[in-house]
Amino acid sequence: MLPVLLAATLAALAGEQTNPSTTTAKPELSNLTLSNLFSTGWDEPWVKRSRGDGTPDMSLLRVQTNFLAQLFRADYAHQDNLSTASIRATDSLTGTLEYALNRRLMLAVIGNYGWVDSRRSADLDGATGAAFVRLQWVDTAASSVATTLKVAAPNHDLGEKDTTLGFAIAGWHDLAPLGLKRTGLYWHVQEETLAGPVKPGARRNDFTYAVSLAKTWTSPESLFGNATTFVEAYGKTDLDGKDSGHTVITLTPGVRATFARRHIVMAGVDFPLTNPQPFERIFRLTYICSF
Repeated sequence: MLPVLLAATLAALAGEQTNPSTTTAKPELSNLTLSNLFSTGWDEPWVKRSRGDGTPDMSLLRVQTNFLAQLFRADYAHQDNLSTASIRATDSLTGTLEYALNRRLMLAVIGNYGWVDSRRSADLDGATGAAFVRLQWVDTAASSVATTLKVAAPNHDLGEKDTTLGFAIAGWHDLAPLGLKRTGLYWHVQEETLAGPVKPGARRNDFTYAVSLAKTWTSPESLFGNATTFVEAYGKTDLDGKDSGHTVITLTPGVRATFARRHIVMAGVDFPLTNPQPFERIFRLTYICSF
């Protein structure tokens, strides 16, 4: 898997052209690559590249999105049976508004409301917000690579005090040239920094990473358009603090389908793979509406 990912990413960043016989993407959109970063895409109105009955590039649950969009996204997550002695369960509802200004640059704002089911004291709930900017480095018929810079405010009502700064790079690669029809490989790596009054010995920096495989079974025009099953492996490693090097890895199987071309529904469940397990499971449900 790793050699395939590295080779595909290097080819995408180099602007390598794809054999037209391996993709059904329409040819009218110009390719975005590093070689034309400053000359192409900035004055073009945003449009999602159509891939017809080829391998679709899509948003998933855990791996970060690698393309620009104009959409509203709502994510709900329920985490239960936490290992901590103070919290029984948490719920989170997140709304994200993404708006691509052109084919290279996108802005987004996020609103989040969280609930904490406490074992020992009063339950907590509260709201917070975030924003991010995404730059499209590569957009071709077979690959997509983008970077995201995100700033998230703390949820003071839940006892958070630190602003989170994140920088991520995410990619997608069509595996049809390898004989895997309508199968996509997704990945991201991200560094996060906590800015604020962190307690002595607490973590200030962490590293998250994910890799996903998604197989699409139906056509875009079917009732369950581009019905897809996927599995995501997600990891988070503390880079400092008293638990420096501590890593949690989860596996998320999920399903996804499009209705009426604009409405997307996804669902999945996180299962921890590393010990000690910080929770038993996380249920996830996502709705996306494209403009």
